[in-house]
Amino acid sequence: MIKRIINKVILFPIFIKVVILSWILGISYVISYLRNPNPKITVRLLKYFGAKIGSKVTIKRSLFIDNAYEDQNSKGDFSYIKIGNNCYIGDAVYFDLSNKIIIEDNAVLSGKVSLITHSDCNRSEHLEKIFPRKCEEVIIKNGAWVGFGATMLAGSILNDKSVLAAHSLLKDKTESYSLYAGNPAVKIKQLIHDIS
Repeated sequence: MIKRIINKVILFPIFIKVVILSWILGISYVISYLRNPNPKITVRLLKYFGAKIGSKVTIKRSLFIDNAYEDQNSKGDFSYIKIGNNCYIGDAVYFDLSNKIIIEDNAVLSGKVSLITHSDCNRSEHLEKIFPRKCEEVIIKNGAWVGFGATMLAGSILNDKSVLAAHSLLKDKTESYSLYAGNPAVKIKQLIHDIS
């Protein structure tokens, strides 16, 4: 109990400093800070700026946030982030906040995972006609695990208790209790755990 109180007293000035500088410099300061944060205040900062985060959530270290304020769908804060209870987010995870990122209870995101909520090649008149803008949420369901360096594209859903293998690319919806791997990710096998 005493250790928790001491930690709060020590970390409170850092939190206040970041909040005050964000009032002066904008949300971009917080985004920059989260690339090399004190991990003990990351969840608190995300919540302060609109994220909904449950209990027992661990964000290991760096969090790379993009499009929180400069995309046409941006909210100017972190309100597109929703993380359930008992989740783990590894180091150097990338959040594209052009749309919602929903991480349900008991999910695990290994390091260097990328969650991409939009694609847009609006600088190329020709390619924009072939590949029109897409902006959809990314959902990681209850008890799912996203392996190291995996990428989930706009509209993808990793269903309950499923695994997306390391360095895989998911662009669709998976089945529950399944292992997906590859680029693009395909179902490798059903994951059945006999509890009897």
